[in-house]
Amino acid sequence: MIHIPIRVNVLPFGYSNIYVDRQSYYYNEGVYYRSYNNEYEIIAPPLGARVFRLPANARVQVINGRKYYELRGTFYQEDIDTRNHLSYIVTGVKEVLDMTDVDSTSIKKSIPVQSEKQNSNEIPVAGTRVNELPADCRTVIINQQKFYESPQGIYYQEMVEANTINYEIVGNALNN
Repeated sequence: MIHIPIRVNVLPFGYSNIYVDRQSYYYNEGVYYRSYNNEYEIIAPPLGARVFRLPANARVQVINGRKYYELRGTFYQEDIDTRNHLSYIVTGVKEVLDMTDVDSTSIKKSIPVQSEKQNSNEIPVAGTRVNELPADCRTVIINQQKFYESPQGIYYQEMVEANTINYEIVGNALNN
């Protein structure tokens, strides 16, 4: 397949300037750019890029007990720095995922990505636990706690037990 670069004259409104290994890049809603002559070229997401906003349609996936956010083959992992600022680091692109913890210095290994399928359209009851969030959930903060809200108004809370991430249903917007 031949790669034809896409270039633009102006960056989109709301872009961020980011650095990876001292290289300057630009980011907006899951799209990455680099300067090219007097234009900006759209590029593949650079591994290790740190962004402070996830793309709008990124969805949570748990792979080998770890939580990632994925959009169009790009995987992000949450990171909280020493000043308690939340960011997201590109840890995988396409079918390869870096399984090293974001803050770890251990040896990196890559595995092929196999996402789990959504398996039910039923609205579950409070207390039910699932191993994957429904598609298009969004993160919400309520009373300084992080929850995930599904498009159907179901609220989930992340539960980590024995190196496994599950999500417990804690409420339904329709019943509140």
